[in-house]
Amino acid sequence: MSERSCRLALGVDGGGTKTDAVLVDDAGNVLGMGRGGSAHGLFVGPETVRNSYADAIRGALGNRRPQKLWVTRVPARVFERMGIEIAELHVVVCDELSMGLAMALETHGLVALSGTGSFVAGLTESGKSVYLDGLGPVLGDYGSAYQIGLTGMRAAAASSWSSERRTVLAQLIPRHFGVVHPSEVFEMVYTRHMDRLRIASAAKAVIGAAESGDAVAGRIVLQAADDISDVLADLVHELGIEDRDYALVASGGVVQNCDMYWERICERALDIAPRLRPIRPRILPCVGAALLALRAMGVPWSRELLSRIEETQRPYLAKIESSQPSAASR
Repeated sequence: MSERSCRLALGVDGGGTKTDAVLVDDAGNVLGMGRGGSAHGLFVGPETVRNSYADAIRGALGNRRPQKLWVTRVPARVFERMGIEIAELHVVVCDELSMGLAMALETHGLVALSGTGSFVAGLTESGKSVYLDGLGPVLGDYGSAYQIGLTGMRAAAASSWSSERRTVLAQLIPRHFGVVHPSEVFEMVYTRHMDRLRIASAAKAVIGAAESGDAVAGRIVLQAADDISDVLADLVHELGIEDRDYALVASGGVVQNCDMYWERICERALDIAPRLRPIRPRILPCVGAALLALRAMGVPWSRELLSRIEETQRPYLAKIESSQPSAASR
């Protein structure tokens, strides 16, 4: 291996549901991906956070022990705790906004993130940055998977109340949790203390029902999109970019994978800022982190680099997605 080819970038994204890591060489070849559990310190303890990062990093590194590694978004001393020695370690500081923009090869613009939680953020060319929401399931997270999942569970419980409330969610939500009847979901919520992650996981069932034409589920998804769009409108006005040409980048499982949700956000956003350029990347946020690490390494961003990453990530991405446990077993 040449001196140049031994330089590797490790991008890590610790989120509310999962922690993802990706290892990329300086030509844009994905060499490994890994996934751990939640890394949200408000909802899980510090030991769980450390284990989540360690699991994701081990999965991405495999048997490789790079001599020169550029890495983003990792806890202090994580490699030392894992017993991994890196001769030349470069820690690249970044935040969720810069990581989201990097997913689209942008350095300025807006990011709308909807995963387990949600936020919107923006950075202008003059350096002004604003973050809105990210306040958790009680005080915020407008348009998040948690909101969609919880609202879907409520709709399932109320489905028998009237013909207007009737929804296929009455069957799909219990099935999602591995039970048969909404009354069993009631028991799970109140006697087993269902946590934030499991509630958010129900968003998958709600989105599936919405995309299949269920009217109640459709209203839930569109209302969630409207809620995050309202926050996005606040962001646009606060930054004063109603007439500016900026990227609007989608990030997170809900906004990157649900067409009707993303299309509604784009429609609402372009009403207030017609020159925005909506972009929905085909990569995970951890790849945005890896792109920041590559740039810090001196590798210039290009469409060719991004295309190479998208092409070579496929087998690893399929592997980690297929390895996830079902909602009933989590």
